[in-house]
Amino acid sequence: MLHSVPMQINKAARIVTLRHPNGILCHAFRQRVLRQADGNMGGMPTLGGLGVLDSSDEPDVEWELLGDAMLLIVENFQPSTVVDRGDALDNAEPQIFALIEALTPVEGPAHFTAKTKDVLYMLLHAEVKIAYEVVAIDGDINIAPYSRKYILHKRDDLTYIDGFKNE
Repeated sequence: MLHSVPMQINKAARIVTLRHPNGILCHAFRQRVLRQADGNMGGMPTLGGLGVLDSSDEPDVEWELLGDAMLLIVENFQPSTVVDRGDALDNAEPQIFALIEALTPVEGPAHFTAKTKDVLYMLLHAEVKIAYEVVAIDGDINIAPYSRKYILHKRDDLTYIDGFKNE
């Protein structure tokens, strides 16, 4: 019975995220490594003679579109004061806490749940598209199924990757 509490909280969070007026439509992408394992490190991929510690070490990757999602910023958003001080780029990069929900129904085969290292391409306008990476997943409830709150960092370098261009 105790598990029904987080289930209902997750359902409510999904409804709020999908219907909130401040929700931001976005495309979700996941990185797929193209290089195959050569078998030297027990079947694990290697980079030169060293074992690859992380998929971010891989030079040959492809970005797969997971689908459309709605993103809702829930806390810790602090806009920069560029006009007053002119030093917004000198500040440490802030982290953004957000809720992310796929637009497809939960029961559908195209439904996805965001994971660490997924990239969300926010569609603010036809020409304004900003990439954010999920760097961590946090939650407020310690009862399964857990609630999920995502910590995002801006990824300016991904704006120019072919997978993210809308041509």
